[in-house]
Amino acid sequence: MMGLLGSQLRGITLITGAILVGSPFAFGQSADGTEATEKEFISILDVAPAVYYGLKRMPKFYGDPNMDPATVDGRLLDRQYLFGSLGGLRTQAAENGLVVDAGVTQVVQGSANGTSDGARYYGSADLWAVLDTGRAGLWSGGLIVSHLEGNWGKTVTGTGAVLPLNSDSIMPAEPSALALSELYAVQALPAGFSVLAGKVNFTGLADTNLFANNERSQFLYVGLNNNPILGAFVPYTSLGGAVIKQITEDLSVTGVVTSNNTNAVTPGFEDFGFDTMTYGVAATWTPKFGNLPGNYNALAGYTSKDPLRYDIDERYLFEVLTGQVPAATRTGNYALTLTASQYVWADESVKRSDGLPVGIGLFGRFGIAPEGRNVIDQFYSLGIGGFGGLFGRADDNWGIGWAGTHFSDDLRSDLSAVGVSIDRFEHAIEAYYNVAWTPAARTSLNVQYINSANPAADDAFVIGTRLQLDF
Repeated sequence: MMGLLGSQLRGITLITGAILVGSPFAFGQSADGTEATEKEFISILDVAPAVYYGLKRMPKFYGDPNMDPATVDGRLLDRQYLFGSLGGLRTQAAENGLVVDAGVTQVVQGSANGTSDGARYYGSADLWAVLDTGRAGLWSGGLIVSHLEGNWGKTVTGTGAVLPLNSDSIMPAEPSALALSELYAVQALPAGFSVLAGKVNFTGLADTNLFANNERSQFLYVGLNNNPILGAFVPYTSLGGAVIKQITEDLSVTGVVTSNNTNAVTPGFEDFGFDTMTYGVAATWTPKFGNLPGNYNALAGYTSKDPLRYDIDERYLFEVLTGQVPAATRTGNYALTLTASQYVWADESVKRSDGLPVGIGLFGRFGIAPEGRNVIDQFYSLGIGGFGGLFGRADDNWGIGWAGTHFSDDLRSDLSAVGVSIDRFEHAIEAYYNVAWTPAARTSLNVQYINSANPAADDAFVIGTRLQLDF
């Protein structure tokens, strides 16, 4: 389940891991054997900032060594964060290892052809805090990450769509919630190994994509941010751990064990059980063809949480569906997913404020799981995206994508026996353009076409606008 960890933690294993192996300062010892000073500890945020970019799914953080000092407390139009340094307190904290970022996302969506119950407003807020143990003078190569988030408002209903039209609306829970959804530790180890443990958004880290993986600045539709097949294997956030091994500079393998019975709004210990665990292994390849980066991952997962059985014997189907006979379950469940994203053109002469390459790329996803155990047994998506927009606006980004979600034929057969009909596929097309008014304030226009799996629902055209503010 951990495509991203192999990709993003490469910075730890290649940089910090290599230093840990060869440096006499690796575990707090100076060259002459005495205790090292705090300056001799290795900071992940300093030597491999892309690691934290990946964990947040946001290519910046306060105290980023790549951040232009003029964008900290300069003109409001130039600032990366609207609050700036808060009189220098924020900068002092970051230099000593404590980095705090905050953001607010607001979305208004409504149907353009009368297929919904009107326009709806939804908002969310995120507060990230990370302790870099190297900067703090504690030990080398460690991060302790926390993520507090809340949401409010309502989302569009009545379109017939099965997958949510706004990915952000289900985090940390729907319709509204406040939760410490993530709290975990990351540690670089010698020999190219890294470990991660705690309560983590494994779904966000599992299915990385350069052009379709961020509901705050890219697509809104769930099927264009993550592979929905993963939902049967990993909740939004869950207790677990991962071990990452860097094989070569651009190839890594990750193993993960996590609970399949926890959620974002509770600590998770009361629901934790070894009979409801998910085990996964992922291979991640992050090549660069000339100046064109790419990201590819293959993931195989198994869960011991027994799913409902959908290939029900016709002799007992009515009794099962009406609750007269308990629904049977299968033993375990498994899935395979593939994800690819690749720049096909890049312009190195133009620079973005967040450091991402300006260019255009293609992306795609695929997933498959047994039809007798899963509501969604196949998933496909394709699209094109770009960083850099119209009229030389380097900080804008855009994308156009299609997602096809296939529903189990066994499930459809069961439902048809009691007069409920659903189509094989839900198709969705979304196009968006994200305008960066400043590095800290962005507005996007998102247009969605939904061909629902509900045959009684008309095709829906949904228009939305999103405001993202970084504080």
